[in-house]
Amino acid sequence: MVQLFQLPYNKTDMKKIFSYFIVGALAVGVTSCKKALDINDNPNNPTSSTPAVTLPAGIVGTASVNNNYSQSFGYPGGFFANVYGFGGYGATVTTNYGTSDFAGPFQQSYDNAQDYQYIIDNTSGASNVYFNSIARIMKSFVFSKLVDNYNDVPYTDALKGVGNLTPKYDKAADVYTALVKELDASIAAITAGQAQPSSSAPTKVLAPADPMFGGSDHMDDWKRFANTLKLRLLVKMAAVPETASFATTELASWNSTIGIITDDALVNPGYAKQGGRLAPIYNSLAADENGNRRVTSVLPTKYVFAFYNGGKLTDEGRGGVIYRSYPNTQTNQLGQENLASTVIPPAGSTAFYTGADFNTPGLGAVKGPSQGQVIMLLAEARFIKAEAEARGLIGGGISAAKTDFEAGITASFRYLYKNQTNVVDGSKTTALTTALADYKTANPSSYLVNFDLATTAAQRLEAIITQKYIALNEISHDEAFAEFRRTTYPVSTTSTSNPITSFASIQSRATSPDKLITRVPYPQSEYNLNPSNVPQNINIYTAKVFWDLN
Repeated sequence: MVQLFQLPYNKTDMKKIFSYFIVGALAVGVTSCKKALDINDNPNNPTSSTPAVTLPAGIVGTASVNNNYSQSFGYPGGFFANVYGFGGYGATVTTNYGTSDFAGPFQQSYDNAQDYQYIIDNTSGASNVYFNSIARIMKSFVFSKLVDNYNDVPYTDALKGVGNLTPKYDKAADVYTALVKELDASIAAITAGQAQPSSSAPTKVLAPADPMFGGSDHMDDWKRFANTLKLRLLVKMAAVPETASFATTELASWNSTIGIITDDALVNPGYAKQGGRLAPIYNSLAADENGNRRVTSVLPTKYVFAFYNGGKLTDEGRGGVIYRSYPNTQTNQLGQENLASTVIPPAGSTAFYTGADFNTPGLGAVKGPSQGQVIMLLAEARFIKAEAEARGLIGGGISAAKTDFEAGITASFRYLYKNQTNVVDGSKTTALTTALADYKTANPSSYLVNFDLATTAAQRLEAIITQKYIALNEISHDEAFAEFRRTTYPVSTTSTSNPITSFASIQSRATSPDKLITRVPYPQSEYNLNPSNVPQNINIYTAKVFWDLN
């Protein structure tokens, strides 16, 4: 599988990025950097650290792994296609994926989760409740991604180091249930800590230790993030017979007062255009610190491009900031090798970067070397809530679903028009407002854009998930593909003859009706090191994640 755009993840990289960030924090009491940064090089035998140092390194690690998940699913999820004159795509175009193709995110996730487990194990007592709760929330996020892509995974026996090198595999539904309970407990613990008088208040998580929300004044943000993640899990569980009862009970008490995140959840420890400090998505889809472009063998698919150029929808406002040379960006159908020699990335740049050059930041998903790395978009949170309302899983009904649907579209536009400092520059405010208004007027008869035109439950779900897919383009391909597998939206036809209506490779060997994979294989390392526990004989064209009932 072609992975030229997916960057390696290791603890050294995370420590390097964090070390620059932590230098500025010395004045607030973080000391002994070199010793403290030598954390958990071996996840089976972690060395000592402190929660204040391990937490930010873990969060930065999650940002890196999150990006690697996204890049891994760019091809199977319908976003990336091959180019003219470049060979060696292999399983990328045949979909005959093996046990080495998706090994990275699996192994990296457990390495990353070990950081959070270290904090959990070393922060008992009321004084450490904020560190403990954030670690539980982030560990839950990491394991939710593992389940969404690998289904059954080690959970209850995992992260015990040399105490258990062959952990059992837990059922995916059981892991999800446990994660919801962890999120409930974390929210409750933070709330209890906030209620304490100053004389007995928990130790604050200062800004250097929290590169996502910024520390002690943002514990409400952590509760909202946990509550949003909880809603994401419950929405996926609600239709599954074995988890429906649990999900229904939890949804009935979902805390609408806490609500969902109020802005994009981004990690930024101090990314910059220097070796080891680049924002992960920029480093994957734009260039390295020396201006050498990263993706010379990748183009957008005709399928995803049709959501912008009029093939399915017209979206000049987002297309113009996402794709270089839009609307004349070169595109392809995955697996199509009978190409003109012009079907290549733009000279000196990539199809996904719109800055004038690699010294000039742009807009869109790939903004610049110092941009924050997305953990969860506000747009996604709005669409999650819209689905829950439209399906009657939480209160509000169709009216509230419409409000959140439209807010999700607005949030997507707004994120793409933000610059790398995470603000909409004053010179772009009018363009953003115009782009939003034009989107509705350019698609007057489409229920995928105009929620009032979606008159059935199926159409409303299709509209919500299709807009989520569009919002996650270039940002969270794995989540977009997971939602496609769960809902079958956006529609991909069983015939690959039309590249606008199917994102399957024309060389696909998949036996599934739509010629797409239904899940990914476990890494070979699990079969080598944990053979008695890892599920055997996984068929990636028929085996499914527990929430996929299709």
